[in-house]
Formats: sequence, C-alpha cells, structure tokens
Amino acid sequence: MTGKNYLSHATYIAIFTVLAVVILYYARLFLIPIGFAILLSMLLLPVSNWLENKGVGRIAATLLCILLVIVTIALILLIIAAQAANLSEQWPQIQGKLQEMVTQVQQWVQQQFGVAPQEQIKFVQEQIQKFSQSANQFGTSLLKGSLGLITSFALVLLYMFFLLWKREKYHQFFLKLFSAEHQDNVRVALREITEVAGQYLAGRLFSILFITAFYAIGFSIIGLENALLVAPIAALPILVPYIGAFVGSIFPLVMALVSGSTGMVVPTVAVMLVAQAIDNNIIEPLVMGAKLNLSPFFTIVAVVSGELVWGVAGMILFEPLFAVIRIVCGHVRGLHPYAYLLENEVAEPNWVKKLKNLFSKGTS
Repeated sequence: MTGKNYLSHATYIAIFTVLAVVILYYARLFLIPIGFAILLSMLLLPVSNWLENKGVGRIAATLLCILLVIVTIALILLIIAAQAANLSEQWPQIQGKLQEMVTQVQQWVQQQFGVAPQEQIKFVQEQIQKFSQSANQFGTSLLKGSLGLITSFALVLLYMFFLLWKREKYHQFFLKLFSAEHQDNVRVALREITEVAGQYLAGRLFSILFITAFYAIGFSIIGLENALLVAPIAALPILVPYIGAFVGSIFPLVMALVSGSTGMVVPTVAVMLVAQAIDNNIIEPLVMGAKLNLSPFFTIVAVVSGELVWGVAGMILFEPLFAVIRIVCGHVRGLHPYAYLLENEVAEPNWVKKLKNLFSKGTS
C-alpha cells in the first residue's frame, strides 16, 4: 500500500469512527437496552441450548432464561432490602456515632485552621440551603430516571426474547452479507464474538459473587456492622472495570468510620485489598481467561469513552464492544493492524496457564 493510499485508508477509518461515535451518542436510548439484551442473550445461550437438548421447546426455554434473569435481580434486591431494613433499626445508634465523628472533625478543623465550630456549622448550613434549592429538580429527575430504568429493563427482556427465540435468523443474516468463499471466516468470527460476550459477562458476575462472599465473611470476622448489607453494595460496582473497585470501597470505609471505631478502618481496607488481589490475579484470569484479548490501555480507553458516550452503561458495555471490534478487525485483511493495536500485549503468566490446565482436567 502506497503512502497516499494508506493516508486515504486512515482517513476513511477516522471518518467512520467519528460517525460511529455520533450515532452511538444520539441513539443511546435505543442502543443501550439492545446492548444489554445482546450481552445477556449470549450469556444465557448455553442455558437455552441445554434446556432444548433436554426436550424443552424453544419458546419455553427462552422464557425460562428470561425468568432466570428476573429471579436473580429480584433476589439481589430482596437481600439488599432486608439488610437495609436491619440498618434502619440500628440508625439511632449510627446517628449518635456519626455525631461524635462530626464533633471530632470540628475540633480538628478548629485546631488546624482556627475556624470555630459555629462558623463551620454556618458554612454547612449555607451549603445545605444551596443544595435544597435544587432538591425538587433532583427528585423529579430521580423519578424520571427510575421510570426510565424500569422501561429500559422491560425492553431488555423483550429484546432478549426475540434474540434467543430466532437466533438462527440473525446468524444467517450475517452470513448472507458475505459471499460463500468468506462465510467460513464469518462463522469463526461470530463464534468468537459469542464466546467473548458471554464469557465477559459471566466473568464479571462470578467476580461479583466472589467479592460479595469474601466481603461478607471478611467483614463479619473483623466485626464490621451490617456486613451482609455492605458486601453486595460494595461488590456490585465491580461490574465496571477498574473504576468499580474504587467506587465500591467507599461504602465499607464510611460504615467502618461511622459504625465502628477508627481502628476498624485498617482491617476493612485489608479485607478489600486481599479480595481484589485474589479476584484480579486468580478469579478473572481463570474465569474470563484471554477471551477478551484486549490491551490494558484500550480497556481503560473503553471505560472512559463508554462513560462519555453512554454513561455508566457504556462503562459496562464498551469493553466487550472493543473486544468485538478487535475480533472483526482480525478477520478483515485490511484492518489487521488495528486488531494488532487493540490486542493484549501482556503475556499470560505460566502459573495461570497451569491452573487453567488443572481446572480443565478437573471439569473434563
């Protein structure tokens, strides 16, 4: 390829990328539910196939998969609601400890900066007053957001039904886009995309379950109050790569400061660090493996760009989207350099390979 042709090719790629970002942004209300539906459908595809092999009809198997999603989410909400009710009973005690902590902070501020407690209270009241001016607007936005979330969830379930029910039709659609000589390559790409999307979400969910269990046991051992409530709330943000672990750590630290003594902070941090170390170095490599094969740099790019374009949903969906782009580029001759740029350059440790071999032998 000559220099002029290369520049022209790069220009077309840049224009296509810009147009794709514009479409993703302005069509986000339509595309986000479809994105989650596709991801969940690929995750539950083995379940649907297993049910059908057992003699269950396609429609019944699809409805059972959707019911599994609903029951799982309902159980998570039920556990959090039950623990929240327990927390509300202990609120008077927590409120008293919170007041003690506020008093200690006021004394520290007065000693360090010479600001009297009365002036501190006045400043806080002014900030509360400013915040209360937008309270009605915030409440309205929250209500609209909740209704929108319910509507989006219903759309996700509806899309899932049709994606699982008529999955062969969509598979054949992609094959018909290409000539017969390229269809074998397309089949391989579609199989890789299905495996990547399904295993990505399965890995994330398994990590959340592991972190929840580890936090619940660890926080209970060190004596952190409401450990069973803190654990799932701290683990759920892990669905977002990298950033989720930091966001999820805020609630346990606050509970350690409010419901316990300052000496509770160090054990709480230790539990979270150990859990994250095990998850990052053992759980994720074994469960997710190298299926994504995405560079750490572009993983961060995916999270950041996803937040800019689709918000929190983009932070979850853009990592598998980038992995899909890598797969597509790897199967298109002219796009091989972009696949090389996106793929993971960090070699998998030998001990992870050995564990995988042991795991595969144990399950075979």
